[in-house]
Amino acid sequence: MRTGNISLVKKINKQLVLKLIRDQHPISRADIAKTTGLNKATVSALVDELIAEHFVHESGIGESTGGRRPLMLRFNADAGSLVGVELGVNYLYAVLTNLNADILWEQRRSFRPSEGQEAIIGEMMELIEAAIRRAPATPYGVMGIGIGVPGVVHTESGTVVFAPNLRWGDVALAAVLRQRWPERPVIVENEAKLAALGEKWFGAGHEFAHFVYISAGIGIGAGVVLHHQLYRGVSGLAGEIGHHTIDVNGIRCSCGNIGCWEMYASEKYIERRLAEEGRSEWLDDHFSIAAMALAAESDEQLARILEETGRYLGVGLLQVIYAYNPEAVIIGGPLAQAGEYVIGPARQEVRKRILVKKESEPSIIASKLKEKSCAIGAAASVLEAVVLPPEFAAV
Repeated sequence: MRTGNISLVKKINKQLVLKLIRDQHPISRADIAKTTGLNKATVSALVDELIAEHFVHESGIGESTGGRRPLMLRFNADAGSLVGVELGVNYLYAVLTNLNADILWEQRRSFRPSEGQEAIIGEMMELIEAAIRRAPATPYGVMGIGIGVPGVVHTESGTVVFAPNLRWGDVALAAVLRQRWPERPVIVENEAKLAALGEKWFGAGHEFAHFVYISAGIGIGAGVVLHHQLYRGVSGLAGEIGHHTIDVNGIRCSCGNIGCWEMYASEKYIERRLAEEGRSEWLDDHFSIAAMALAAESDEQLARILEETGRYLGVGLLQVIYAYNPEAVIIGGPLAQAGEYVIGPARQEVRKRILVKKESEPSIIASKLKEKSCAIGAAASVLEAVVLPPEFAAV
């Protein structure tokens, strides 16, 4: 039983009950009381409020454990809808989901960064509008919009501070979107952080309290989850690991530095190696890591390039593991489409180089949500902000 400020205690307990129902439904009022330590009268009152608010509904009769058979409770995933958008380096991907991240509608559009900031934001707004139009009738309607961006974001203002691969700087993206949809919460965050959030809520990170999500594609970013909560650092720079140096005499990066990790464990490295090996047939607008991995089954040269990329990935992962000591590292983004051609060598490199064996080796696994992780995480960011705040989610 929690004590203290009555209003705050009630809010915390209500969120605790809602999260328990969401995670363990179907569940009875008696089991909620037993699990939380709240008395039955308090649980019944909170559940009645949640039913009135449409977040919970009764769903039939459960098994008897000796007395009257209990009414079972379920989380109402159809109480509202969420919009999540991933802004990639050369594409936009939008989803409309319910509160369980079941995708109701999705659309992907390609663009060229040279089209310019204004045109790209315009296309994003068209996608968001299309998602809102397709939202089903629900008690709360569209509850908010989440956007993932490949760069450094000031979370509170939703400003894209620096996105080198898009050549964006100090773009007040959230402010622009809030002008269009002032009645809806708008959240703008780094894409890897949102992908980590997606995996935490609905994917491979669900079972871990501490994990790092690696987004490896044209660049590399990370989302760090510690004690079940997304870690941003003092100014939002936590996770910008693609720009730590692994070769002081290496190749110049788009950020201006020399020898950044993302120049060696990314699509950039693969494309560079394909050009060096004279495999120009792979270097067109339809380049795909997944197709390359499939061809690598019978092409040793392609398999070797993917293995090299995986080894560089493993070298950089060591610094991540030393910094955060996570239970797991989840590999996502286009590089994860290569599967064990990349993840296997990365895992081997970590195992070979790590200071303390076994105990300190995290699981290195592929993303469960795959290419949808950021967009689903963007939707989950709205869920956290509006329905299940993170300060209550881990209570």
